[in-house]
Amino acid sequence: MTLKGERNHYNVKYLRGYGFSIKVSNNKIILKDGLNPFTDTQESEEYFAPNLPYEKIVLCGKGYVSTEALSLLSENYRNVILVDINGNPVTYLNPVFAGEGLTATQYRIGQYDTFRDPEKRAYLTLQIVRAKIKSQIQFLEQTKNPEVKDGIMFFMQSLLDINKNPISHEARLGRRYFSEYAKLIPKRYGFQSRNQSNLRITKTKATDVINALLNYGYAVLAGEISKFINGMGLDAYYGFYHKEHTGFQPLVYDMIEPFRWLVDYTVYKLANHQNNDQTIKLKDFAHNKSGQVLLSPDLVRRFLEMLERKFNSTRRYEFRHGAKTQDGLKNVQEITVAKISVQNLSNYCIKKNTSFEI
Repeated sequence: MTLKGERNHYNVKYLRGYGFSIKVSNNKIILKDGLNPFTDTQESEEYFAPNLPYEKIVLCGKGYVSTEALSLLSENYRNVILVDINGNPVTYLNPVFAGEGLTATQYRIGQYDTFRDPEKRAYLTLQIVRAKIKSQIQFLEQTKNPEVKDGIMFFMQSLLDINKNPISHEARLGRRYFSEYAKLIPKRYGFQSRNQSNLRITKTKATDVINALLNYGYAVLAGEISKFINGMGLDAYYGFYHKEHTGFQPLVYDMIEPFRWLVDYTVYKLANHQNNDQTIKLKDFAHNKSGQVLLSPDLVRRFLEMLERKFNSTRRYEFRHGAKTQDGLKNVQEITVAKISVQNLSNYCIKKNTSFEI
């Protein structure tokens, strides 16, 4: 999708279908798309690894990735995200950052010590849930839709009550949030509720286009969070809020929560896009015999490009690096805020910070 005044290349590449491949030929990385029900052509691109314009590559379908290509991608700090046909994450390839060493070891030891402290776990859980609710309120307010006014008031009240037992509120808050979210989505897309409210890989299939896009978005967001966690040297399998989850990486569950709104916002904007060329069209998806929705590669690409732009959008945020400003706030990319949050967690675990904030 090329937009006037925007870059023609985005940081994300989507390869889907039967026979996609990533291989190396003549010292270049060759990216080849697969065949799928929506197209009968296979596009191909090739780049020297340092010139690859994509920071992440999303794969879906049956294809081939050579070990030589994986090595080159890792050496050049690109991450690969493999999702199933429903857009759920299967696995990630994250680069091993050169900065891992004594500091990373200290972070991990601090993480384990923090995990064994019930009081600190409870504190981190509260901070994560609080940040998630605040992000949901801010998102609903941004829509300026009067239909979600009561929902906004409900979540504001929840912020006052959440101190008592944040975990017990999770299911109730999740159901209410997606009830409000459904009011923002045109009824023609058939969205009523969230098929699966977490990243947990289950047998539940997305039966509508909105749930399918949310799956893809959460998988890509989780890939970014996983990259930051890996880069800091933390152990993704030791979370604080989702410490008992076994279906995926609990710490990724934890750190994705306050940033899910980035995906929710992008799906909402795509579903309500005024430009007919950009919005979701009937030809962009189909259903199989079991009712499972199948998305066209073009729709997924458009969505991932919009999501990438949302990741890179900026907001005023307290950030200590860079030139000083009068109010102490700087324009920081949304995805950078997520990275800073992982850094803040690391510093809290080694007692460099006495509090944890997102």
